[in-house]
Amino acid sequence: MEIFKSITMIKRNLVYLGLIVILLNACIKNDKPNVDISDIQLNIEIKRLDQELFEIDPGNIENELATIIEKYGEFFEIYNYKVINLSSPYNINYPEYLNGFITDYTMNSVYVKTAEVFPDFSELSDQLTEAFKYYKYYFPVKVVPEVFTYIGGFNQSIVVADSILAIGIDKYIGSDCEFYDRLGIANYLQLTMNPENIPADAMRAWALTEFEYNDSIDNLVNNLIYHGKILYFLDAILPEFTDSLKIGFSEDQIRWCKSNDKQMWNYLIDQKLLFSTDYKVINQHINPAPFTPGYPTDSPGRASVWLGWQIVRAYMQRNPKVTLNDLMHGDDYQKILSQSRYEP
Repeated sequence: MEIFKSITMIKRNLVYLGLIVILLNACIKNDKPNVDISDIQLNIEIKRLDQELFEIDPGNIENELATIIEKYGEFFEIYNYKVINLSSPYNINYPEYLNGFITDYTMNSVYVKTAEVFPDFSELSDQLTEAFKYYKYYFPVKVVPEVFTYIGGFNQSIVVADSILAIGIDKYIGSDCEFYDRLGIANYLQLTMNPENIPADAMRAWALTEFEYNDSIDNLVNNLIYHGKILYFLDAILPEFTDSLKIGFSEDQIRWCKSNDKQMWNYLIDQKLLFSTDYKVINQHINPAPFTPGYPTDSPGRASVWLGWQIVRAYMQRNPKVTLNDLMHGDDYQKILSQSRYEP
């Protein structure tokens, strides 16, 4: 009799286990947006300023320059003024300056390397097209920018202006690229200088300009939640991307955050840092660094931003009627914090 009771209990437990698995799977599936973007007509065509500039015939530079100025318009002026710092393309001496830039040995070596790493941009075009289709789904009245690629002498990774999104591909050659070591770029920064980081970096940069930080109380927790909103935005428009790519961490760093979320949160509370308005404290927790000050040295820089992301995720899970549009255009960070009931 006892044996039969044991068998019955095992069967019951297996049924319960099966139900739990089904429920867990349902939860996992529901984490991804149930969104149909198939009817959204959109195609991101990437305009290759990098290629067109470095394939100019130096002997015919003035004639070819007129075509480039017409094709790239406002972005070409931004590129010259704010990226490579040459001068106005309308300056009488500009062709000479440009010739010096595109015939420079190092810049040519960089161009050759980018051509090896990026033989074409079809995959990136598809990824950005899908991301902006989600963007148009959630924000139908928003403008989709023109997308450009450029070589910027290892200056800005991403340039954003009105209706312009431009990618400095020399900043994404690969974290093992010898150029980065020669330039003395820190290892923690090289971690995200890979082709696969471009879509998340580009969409993050676009979101930072479209949904700017806005709060009269500029404290740490509000900044963490703001950056958490930006990452939640990436959850929605890059649903197939890993968390590590969205935040720019390695998988080991993501695991570190998950294992130490409670300790991080308690540290911020115990040290009375959550509501600190000290700009130095805020910058230490939201800017890239070898590790996050106050945390162990094996923590990733910006680990506290990961906490802000979890706060926003908890808030949205508890408030299913809040849309992504509501979230991104709202600036009541304290409401998000209190209604998230976040407790790692």
